[in-house]
Amino acid sequence: MRLLRSEAIKLRSVRTTWTMLGIGLLGEALFAGLYVGLASLGEIGSVLDVQTGTGLLMVMLLVLGVLSITTEFRHGTASTTFLATPRRHPVLVAKLVAALGIGLLTGLAFVAVNGGLALTLFSSRGGELPTTGDIASVYAGVVVSFSLLAAFGLGVGAIVRNQVGTIIAALAFFFILSPLPELLPGTIGDYFPAQAIGSLHSLPEATEDGLGQVAGGLVLAAWSLGLWAVGTALVMRRDLSE
Repeated sequence: MRLLRSEAIKLRSVRTTWTMLGIGLLGEALFAGLYVGLASLGEIGSVLDVQTGTGLLMVMLLVLGVLSITTEFRHGTASTTFLATPRRHPVLVAKLVAALGIGLLTGLAFVAVNGGLALTLFSSRGGELPTTGDIASVYAGVVVSFSLLAAFGLGVGAIVRNQVGTIIAALAFFFILSPLPELLPGTIGDYFPAQAIGSLHSLPEATEDGLGQVAGGLVLAAWSLGLWAVGTALVMRRDLSE
């Protein structure tokens, strides 16, 4: 608990966390309010698509996950952090829980902002809302994806360690390499991170274009926890001053 409290304080006591999440939430609020408020209902199509937002907060959480560990190496505080306990593994566990927690809280804030604006405006303009179950399923997928993305960034950061290099590598997984699965045979591409997020943000049933929601969540969790496990193993073996 002491280590977890320490990691939580590190996240909430720096301006970067609040600045990035504030910008992300503001951007999502503007999207939900302006797009649903000004676009024609025909252009909006299904409000379920609006529920997943613009992806801005996903990028912010991915970068925050990276910063949660690479900052330690960049500013030379890694030695102090990891020497606070006889073993390094508990520190990485605490960082993982803190990353999942900040993603969860941000996801809930997103649901409040997006639901309060997009769904209310859509309904007031005469749009037909989906069932409560469908709305809840999509929002649940978004919240889970936010948590796992922060953990994903943490895992990549533990492996690469260089702050700039890690951010580039993490973002490349989702944006630069996202078209690659379309060139692969069969359903291999469905198991890439970006495609898994797309499934997680969809309704529970599987479609011809991807996995079902639960399967997508499990795939993204496997990526995030797998990278974290590899990063943890490397941190435990490497010299902290490297």
